[in-house]
Amino acid sequence: MAHEQFFYSKHVENNTLIIDGDEHKHLFRVMRKRPGDTIWISDGKGTSYQAEILEIDAESTICKIIGKHPKFGEPENRVSLAIGLIKPSHWEIMLEKAVELGVYDIYPLMTRYTVVKSLKRERSEKIILSALKQSGRSHLPILHDPVPFKEFIKQKRPDIIYICDNQDDYPQLAPASDPENYLVLIGPEGGFHPDEVALAIQHSAQPVLLTNRRLRTETACLAALIRLIV
Repeated sequence: MAHEQFFYSKHVENNTLIIDGDEHKHLFRVMRKRPGDTIWISDGKGTSYQAEILEIDAESTICKIIGKHPKFGEPENRVSLAIGLIKPSHWEIMLEKAVELGVYDIYPLMTRYTVVKSLKRERSEKIILSALKQSGRSHLPILHDPVPFKEFIKQKRPDIIYICDNQDDYPQLAPASDPENYLVLIGPEGGFHPDEVALAIQHSAQPVLLTNRRLRTETACLAALIRLIV
């Protein structure tokens, strides 16, 4: 199973799956799959399928579902990241590895120290999809639109919320022992402004320290996920 190639399809109806677009081209032209082959397909909504290829034409691949696996490749809990926007090269590394580790949702933030003001959505979504297939997950993480920090932090959420800040008097982020759902706030280069940390605390965020070393944003994201995902 560890070496199976995963494909992605949004077209699931009854006992049939249809793969089209770039996924179809990759399956047919690159992987050279043929009718009768068995493949794995993620619907991105939390279910993966074993399917037999019935037909391949110029535009699509039609498959019959032979096995259904809810929450396949998914953690027991949901850990989402809210991240101050960073340079594209660092952002892309973070996206790929965060999806592989099991991140649930990704919220780009515009903070006081944010220099980058936008993201390349199409490029980012391609990276997320590629990482989903690479890691054999069934949930496609949602990349939300960038939002100002003050607007984001005032929204009520059911998750346990942590804000990471390099203050020695904050407790270290401890590994999760129970499958609670978490939202972790991580700043851009330069971190969060003290006023942003204070505002987050006012809105139920718990301030934590990841390490006594200064980490890049993308490294901090991965460190938080490793500790909290169960």
